[in-house]
Amino acid sequence: MLRRYLRRQRKVNCLAPLGRLSDPQDFCEEMNSEDLILTDGFTLLDAMSAFEIGEPRMDSGMILQEQRRPPFNPLAPLLPQELCWIVERTFACEMAWHAGNSLSQTVYTLLHVHYLRDINPDFLPHRLRRAGDPQRPLELITVVLRGALFGMLKSCDLSWRELSKGKVHEIEDWFGEKCDVSLLEGVAVHFALRKLDDACEWLRHSDLPASEITRLCNRLLLRQTLVQLLMLTPPLDVTEMRDLITTARELLQAIRVDPISTPTKGSPALLVFDPFISRRLPNFMPVKAVELPHQDETWDMLDRFLRDYEELSVLLDSLHVTTWEVAGSLRVYSQEQQVSVAYLRSLTQSVVFDRDIIFGQFPPMWLVNQFFVETIGVTHDIVLQTLELGENASVQSLARDIERRIVDVCSEPRRYLAKSILHWHELYDQLLQLVAHCPSTDREDNSILELVPMAASMRRLAAAREVILSAFEQELYAPEEVPIAYWYLSRILETHLECIDEVLAFTAEGWEGYEEIAFQASFLTALQLMAVAMCGLTYKQATLPYERTALNFIRRYKWASRPEYEPLVDAEPLPDLRLFFVQASGLAQVDDEYFSASLSFLQAGDILRSLIDSRRTEGLAGIWASSRRDLITDLADVCRRLEAVPTSTREFANFDNKSLRWQERAHPWFPDIVA
Repeated sequence: MLRRYLRRQRKVNCLAPLGRLSDPQDFCEEMNSEDLILTDGFTLLDAMSAFEIGEPRMDSGMILQEQRRPPFNPLAPLLPQELCWIVERTFACEMAWHAGNSLSQTVYTLLHVHYLRDINPDFLPHRLRRAGDPQRPLELITVVLRGALFGMLKSCDLSWRELSKGKVHEIEDWFGEKCDVSLLEGVAVHFALRKLDDACEWLRHSDLPASEITRLCNRLLLRQTLVQLLMLTPPLDVTEMRDLITTARELLQAIRVDPISTPTKGSPALLVFDPFISRRLPNFMPVKAVELPHQDETWDMLDRFLRDYEELSVLLDSLHVTTWEVAGSLRVYSQEQQVSVAYLRSLTQSVVFDRDIIFGQFPPMWLVNQFFVETIGVTHDIVLQTLELGENASVQSLARDIERRIVDVCSEPRRYLAKSILHWHELYDQLLQLVAHCPSTDREDNSILELVPMAASMRRLAAAREVILSAFEQELYAPEEVPIAYWYLSRILETHLECIDEVLAFTAEGWEGYEEIAFQASFLTALQLMAVAMCGLTYKQATLPYERTALNFIRRYKWASRPEYEPLVDAEPLPDLRLFFVQASGLAQVDDEYFSASLSFLQAGDILRSLIDSRRTEGLAGIWASSRRDLITDLADVCRRLEAVPTSTREFANFDNKSLRWQERAHPWFPDIVA
């Protein structure tokens, strides 16, 4: 369309500007169909704003009759109730931005943001400061609202600084376009806090009703507390963080028990927000107007924000990397918990690893030590003593490279989970090379040498399991891919369980990670039984020709067969489609007396229920043990429901796969069964 427009523009006659025409209407009647009237400063964007296209983002410049507003007066007097409502809505603007909208759709819709200079009391004429309605004092605008705006903009500025570190992706996770509008980047945080103090101080000495003063002060103090919370940067002070979270929650509770009503129609407060302000701002791309969340929803969002901050403070007390992994995995698995906002995800990554500091207090070698301690139960020093590296320069260099790689891979975010599988296998290959340089030692040392590479292999297998299960959560598998996914999952779990058996045979029960790895052994055993049963149940869905199935298989599991694997040792279990048809068809054989899908689910359910009854779900989960118990309970319920599938393979011929419901299923990893 644009090319056609430009071609046509080259052909048309350039006519005189409209300003020189005595009667533009008469002139337009004489124009040919391809003629244009060109005026200085009139662009294609202006032309698009003159008619309605029908797409909300492209129509952001189109001003409809019902959207026309009177000129905005930033000094329009406001009642205390109206101002209180505006201050409340600043939290809605901020939370809507954290929810993934742009600043021009949220924060910048508050028009006073663009008139900070006009409401500066130092620049106001003396006559304006003296005259006015005592019920609507001008200081409500120039002191109270201005202080609230300073707090909101500084909150957004502090969040923007964390988000712009690159730990989360702009456009995908958050929108950072400022549209040439200041977030008070050059204003010190303490200056903004002092403006909030000044606003509260003026209110306390004003003649306003006590109830209105309390309402306004509570909201200003909540804003002040949020700014102080966002001020904290790694290494975070856990005590101060918890004190601020407690204060914010108390203020939020006081605000929620004393709500304020929306201003009535005709109130000047309603003109303070313009959802179509983006049409007047320089945007990188067109954006549509969005509706800010309702105030109750805003408070719920803020409460979740504080709760996630509190969870981070608890994690900072933990000295186990596994606890962080468990907490992150449970948040992904949980069907009730919502994913944290991008700001907190970025802050969490900064806390974990920022400028070569782990958890804000430990050097990188601490992470290397925890990797071995929490995986195989031996310290890094014991590993080095057992290896007896000697003075060989190449071996010493390999050992240092391994230590750096451990730090890098352990600190990778979940976003790069599929890539981390290769990184873990590269580490496994390097550890094998390092162990090969060691002299023969006694039996115990040999056991340690066998476990050292296994530590990396276990992490790779855990990451591969997560990748396959996440595809179920996102419903990425086609029906014919489902049995292959369950089959490959069962093979990964089998290899992982073999590694765990080796670790349990070497370690003692007094080891701090023993309960965690014992839990993993039981949990993964139950999951493998369920995966094998589902592979047998869904095998009939693999109906595509072998050539087509092979192409889909290569595409789906390219993360396990990348060219980078070729110079390395084999990453068992290999993704082998031919082996799938051999093993899966064996499960579906009518004369197989050793496999029963129903019995597999029964056994898996018994294992899961025993974990719950024995309270062995804690391990290194910490306060997330109850959440992990809920996960196990949900899986046990899935097993109970799926026990209704065929008892033996002899019944498979009559089993209708349509009985398995995949849409709107209760659990993301497994289907429901329809009676």
